Amino acid sequence: MMKRENKLIVAAVVLPLLVGAFFDQKSAYKLSIMHFLVLTTLMVTFNGMLLLQRKDWQERKLALQCSGMCFFTICLIRCCCVLRGTEGDGGMLRIGLGILLALVLAAFFLLLIKSENGVTENVVTLIIFAAFLVRIFYVVMTPAYLFQNDTTDFYPDCYGHLGYVYQLFTYGRLPDVDPTTAYQLYHPPFHYVVSVVFLKGFGLLGLLPEEQLDWDEILQVLPLIYTMVLLVYIDKIGKQMKLSCEARFIVICFAGFLPYSIMMSGALNNDPLSVLLAVMCVYYTFSWYENPHRKGIVKMALCIGLAMMTKISAALVVPAMAAVMLQRAWKGRKQWKDYLKQFICFGLAAFPLGMWHSVYCYVKWGMPFGYAYPVEPDAPSFIGMYDIRSRFLDFDRAFDFLAVSMYCTDGYADHNIPASLVKFATFGESAYYRTDRLTNILGSGMFWANMVLFLLMAAAFVVWCFIKDGRGMQKAFLLAIVSVSLYAYVKFCIKYTHICSMNIRYIMVSVYAGFIVIAAAAFGLQEKISGKSVARGRICKGILLTVPVLYALWAMVLKAGMAVVLP
Repeated sequence: MMKRENKLIVAAVVLPLLVGAFFDQKSAYKLSIMHFLVLTTLMVTFNGMLLLQRKDWQERKLALQCSGMCFFTICLIRCCCVLRGTEGDGGMLRIGLGILLALVLAAFFLLLIKSENGVTENVVTLIIFAAFLVRIFYVVMTPAYLFQNDTTDFYPDCYGHLGYVYQLFTYGRLPDVDPTTAYQLYHPPFHYVVSVVFLKGFGLLGLLPEEQLDWDEILQVLPLIYTMVLLVYIDKIGKQMKLSCEARFIVICFAGFLPYSIMMSGALNNDPLSVLLAVMCVYYTFSWYENPHRKGIVKMALCIGLAMMTKISAALVVPAMAAVMLQRAWKGRKQWKDYLKQFICFGLAAFPLGMWHSVYCYVKWGMPFGYAYPVEPDAPSFIGMYDIRSRFLDFDRAFDFLAVSMYCTDGYADHNIPASLVKFATFGESAYYRTDRLTNILGSGMFWANMVLFLLMAAAFVVWCFIKDGRGMQKAFLLAIVSVSLYAYVKFCIKYTHICSMNIRYIMVSVYAGFIVIAAAAFGLQEKISGKSVARGRICKGILLTVPVLYALWAMVLKAGMAVVLP
């Protein structure tokens, strides 16, 4: 029988493909009546097959719950499409419906946890599935040209990420141009190759839009798949670390509903695939450490090799992986020959896969290793006039506008790295929260919630280091990943003095690691409190479970409100 986590991965692939096939991004209402009936028939048929096969009631109940959530999401999409056309008193109507949505979602969470007598595997599965549906909702309701980074257009004279895909799709080879002179063409090609294969596959099925300029809408299926599979692997890391269901529930509530994590599901650049592969590296490293065999180390090598062939900065997880591999080899040094063979196998698979493009560009074009396309000093986003102290300690005017101002206006530009990081985490590079009263209230609250969350993340790393829970290797591994990543991020922000350099997308692997640490530290403290007082332990657990649920609810209503005010 297929494991539940593997079923979730299948769902994470099949659902986005159905979205690409059935939802029309250009239509005002996204889903035709015929497609609605077909999707409804598929859901009914699937549940009927489980009944005919006499599957266990728990499995059928989970399928019914997921089907009900899918149906609710489809109805919500339709409702938001209708609300986009409201005028006059539409603002108050949106606030009322936003409150109603929050109450419905809260009731669902409460009934779910009550019916399961607490947070169980079913609850964790359903919160992952809810995070899937939020991403589907976001991608369906958000035009592909919004909230992107460096994409340009799918057009002959364009470069950028979509231009890169166009070059490969049209000519079937790497662009024959110096990557240091062409925007974004310096990146390794794996993401773009996958995009081309996907487009050709959809083309064979006759599902591509007639206009090539509209193909970006179809391409959003891929990051949707990547970010949904990513959540499954984050949960798998939690299982590998032997975290409780409650702790993994917290991780998914934060990792699954962080606003930028949702926005990344529609990103057409190489970030979603790079982050997925890096997170998979973490999981397979943990797995290999517990059971060091060649099959496991090959998976590690393929993941890091493909991650670096997607985006070279994925190599930031390599030092932590190397430290774990050496520590495990020292622990089993009597079998040093076997470990040596495994390390050679890792090197032969990972380094050619991850480095061939950098070597190719260096030999052919003289492009330096680790090259990043420079932004002109006279660009409107230049912030080189601020000194290093100001980049960390100057909060004057930093919170006057809670979204990132991507350009210098009125003699001021966002330059404070910690404040800007939270802004990017909440709104990306957009300012949609100022568009409507509902999104203003929700967006402002989410910003301050994220500020507290990131402060707690920093504290959790310190606290977790002093909790004796038998996870020494895992602590060292995650701490090494975060330390190297943050060092590289800060160095990047200081070297490339532009507002866009502070984007949270450069350290998303560390952010996900931080959420795992928050959960591990929180329940480590809760166990200590329970040891001294059972009553206080219950209160503590109640708070630990309530706060993430409220965060997830807030994020879902925020995204619903955002969908209404978008064009």
